[in-house]
Amino acid sequence: MKMSRYLCEGKTAEPRGRVLRPMRTDLAACRAALAVLLAYLQFFTAGVGLAQDQAPGSSSAAEAAGQIADFFSQVGDQIYEDCIFELSQEQIEIQQALIVAYVKAGASSSVARKLAVKQIHPPKLSAKCEQIRRMPKQAAPTIEEAPSPALPAEKPVIAAIPKIPAKPTGPAISVANKKTLPQWDCAPGVDFVTIQLNGYARKLTGGEICNPFEDVVHEVSPAARSFRLGYTIRTGRLFIVSDDPQLRGQTIAWAISGREMCRNNPDPDCLATRAVGPLPPGEYAFNSPIGDQRITFGPKTKRNVAGIYLTKLWNKDKFTARQTAAILSRGNIAIHERLKGEMSEACLGLEAKGWAYVAALIKSGRATGVNAYVDEPYPQVAENPPIVVASSFSLTSLFK
Repeated sequence: MKMSRYLCEGKTAEPRGRVLRPMRTDLAACRAALAVLLAYLQFFTAGVGLAQDQAPGSSSAAEAAGQIADFFSQVGDQIYEDCIFELSQEQIEIQQALIVAYVKAGASSSVARKLAVKQIHPPKLSAKCEQIRRMPKQAAPTIEEAPSPALPAEKPVIAAIPKIPAKPTGPAISVANKKTLPQWDCAPGVDFVTIQLNGYARKLTGGEICNPFEDVVHEVSPAARSFRLGYTIRTGRLFIVSDDPQLRGQTIAWAISGREMCRNNPDPDCLATRAVGPLPPGEYAFNSPIGDQRITFGPKTKRNVAGIYLTKLWNKDKFTARQTAAILSRGNIAIHERLKGEMSEACLGLEAKGWAYVAALIKSGRATGVNAYVDEPYPQVAENPPIVVASSFSLTSLFK
């Protein structure tokens, strides 16, 4: 089964054997997933009929059975990739931590569980999954064997002389005493509970992080056929990088990068801390030169992602040798949708509509790469972050 290399930083991916076992009771999602499975089973049943028409033990029957097995293997993989209805691993951890926090705040265990499950729920089925679910019955596709490609001539391998890495210098890297930047902290008068996640404190109000971005999208002019995406680490703004003065700096959407006290915090220690800090400043390339192959499935994130990798680090003069070495060792950075309650492990986490639009720009090949800046490079056209400050969550609801 295919697995994306761009999973964001942190834990390894979970096994993918649990194709249709929801982690939380969501009847509508279960029914939808079963409908998808039944749609694919129509292909499988038709293929079985073709195989049974052949004489037992014949080579054609064996070939048909092999085709059916290959097809069903691909089907299972596609169902898992296109029709995810489970909570992400981070959402599961948040849900469990919320229960503990609500009980500490005075709620009964029953109320705490109900509230956490209500607030942290699985994502909606993707549009592609809905399309698959509504497919009409049809016969199994004919699978033709492609000719084996000619093997290239082997070239002698010349072993390279290993380089002895220099020992990093400078003070130790630590984010223990860092604080969340004021613009990302809970606004005055907003009720919240504090959970502990992977050893760090996170404030949540109604199951959501404080001060998330609104799902704002500004479409790019159709005349702009090729441009790079720009991202300002300090503000979260995603924009156009182009030689065209009419397009340069135009806002596209807003994305979170980094988590807890390092959310959109360009502090060098944050940038050098794996799985916590935002993406480092510099130039990034997509993992594939072909647009429609740049969107792949991330088992850890349980959603589609666009993998990017650092090709040139900027602002090196601001980092110690130890910080530079740590920054360059970071990897598995991607652009993807952010689900409720989640933050980001170096990746760019967009809201649903923002991710859908940016993914379309990447698939079409219009977006050719990413530049990440510490501070706003186009202040004359930059907008203020569309932050959601208010919250309807009330601690007194825990005691009802």
